[in-house]
Formats: sequence, structure tokens, C-alpha cells
Amino acid sequence: MALSWVGRRLPEAQPSDLVFMGYVAFSGALILFFGWSMPFGLRAGLILGHLALLALSVWFARQPVRDHSWFGVLRDVYPIALIAFLYWELRFISQLFTQGYHDPLILALEEAVFGEQISMTFSMRWPVLWMSELFHLFYSLYWILLPLAGAGLYLRGRIGGFRELIFVEQIVFYTCYIVFIFFPVAGPHYQFPAISGALAEGNVYRFVHWVLEDGGSKGAAFPSSHVAVAVAVLLVAWRHDKLVMAAMLPLVVGLTVGTVYGRFHYGVDTLSGVIMGLAVVPLALYLQPLLVVRGSGEAGNSLGSSIV
Repeated sequence: MALSWVGRRLPEAQPSDLVFMGYVAFSGALILFFGWSMPFGLRAGLILGHLALLALSVWFARQPVRDHSWFGVLRDVYPIALIAFLYWELRFISQLFTQGYHDPLILALEEAVFGEQISMTFSMRWPVLWMSELFHLFYSLYWILLPLAGAGLYLRGRIGGFRELIFVEQIVFYTCYIVFIFFPVAGPHYQFPAISGALAEGNVYRFVHWVLEDGGSKGAAFPSSHVAVAVAVLLVAWRHDKLVMAAMLPLVVGLTVGTVYGRFHYGVDTLSGVIMGLAVVPLALYLQPLLVVRGSGEAGNSLGSSIV
């Protein structure tokens, strides 16, 4: 019934539009109804921000899907482009239902799984400058991993795969974000001292930690959305273009190791991120056709894809 109503009101809406609207409305409602402990100005600003995002998404959802045009690309990618705001605000929403963070529980789990705090001992066992720089570089590539994979699929003519990637990654992001909201974990970046000594003199190390000074969202460690998103990139690329998948594979492996080596995530954060990616991608692929609000078969249909 609800989808039929959307189909009448927003006949051009794509699954990515609907999922974006749904999460923005959900997280905005949490702030509206449970955010009384926030400073008034912050709460009001966040609510207005969510209303603006909803209005923008409705406007985009009224625009037809277009292949091979700059506006068509913008219309496809806006939900992912705007996700930075939804990540940033987690530092506030994650404290609506929990006072503090659940790191003690994760630290105990880390000991049970690995027998040690691997996010501390990894770099201590291999305090090699080139290795530190390499893993910090891989970690930093997370910020361009999704755009690289999307561009690869789009430029190689896998338009359906490109749109599937956008949709799947939204589901992965939002699933992680919901876990963060109700079970915030700060992570080793906040619990342990940063890598020091000669390794801290590396240029890549300095750049990554400079970005993280205000680029991270405290409470968003478990599961690792970095790893979950990277795993999803591989799975979608494997479905649509093996060349893109092969190009992404070393970046994903390096990023996964780098999250632990650089003390950005606990080992169980990374492990749970892999599990999250493997579990959520099939769910997203099941949901995508259920959210189509108009007939398929058109050039711009988000489900059109070729498996190679």
C-alpha cells in the first residue's frame, strides 16, 4: 500500500531514493522524539538538516533517471554523496540511548577471540615504517574506494551494476549506523595511545591522523563500516565486472588489515565488518526489486544489469 502511494506521488522514485528517505526520516525522528538532552541549537539544527535532506531527496525522486549524463550521475549518487552528514551526526545520536560506550565488552570479546588486544600488538610486532605507511595509505583509500568502484562500473558500461552498488552500499551503511546508534563503541583510536616513535613521522600517517582529528564519529567502531562497505564493493563488482573486482581486491585487503594495524578498529570490529558485508549484501539484493515503484524495461531502470 505504501509503495503504491509512493508510486502515484513519485513515479520516478528509485529504490535508492526510498531507502535514503526512510533512513533520514528514521534518524530524524529519533532526534525529534528522544533528543531532549541535546543542546537546543544542535537539536534544532539537526532536525532542520533532516528536513532539508528529505526535501532534496523528494526533488531528486521526481527527476527521471538518465544514462550517460552529468545530471544523471548526480541523480544516482546523491544518496551516497550526502551520507557524510549522516555519519557525522552519529556522534550525537549514539548517546541518546546509551551513556558512554560499550568498549569494555568489545575489549573482553577481543581477548576471547584473539587472545590479545590485536589492534595494539599488531603494529608493535611489526614497527616498520614502510609497512605503517602502506597500511595507513590503504586505510585512507577507503574515502575513494566506493567512487573508484562506481566509476569503474559506470565507465565500463555496467550502468545497472553502478546503480546496484549505490543501493547496496546504502543498505550496508544504514545497517551499520543503526547498530552504532543503539550499541556505540568508540574503538581503539579513542581507547589506546596512537602509534608513536618513528612510525608517527611518516607523511601518510600524519595525513590520516590529521583528517581523523574531526573526521571520525566517536561511537561508530563496531562493526567496522569501512570493512563492511569494502566487502560489499567486492561482491557487487564480482557480480557485474570481474576486472573492476580484481582492481578493488588488493585495496580491500589492504584496507581491512590497515584498520587494525593503524589502531582504528579492534580486530572484532573488522571481523564483524566482514560478516556484516557478507550478510547484508544478499539482503539488499533481495530488497531492491521489491522497492521498484514503476515498470521495468526502460533504459534508466535501476535493476538493469549484465553479469559477466
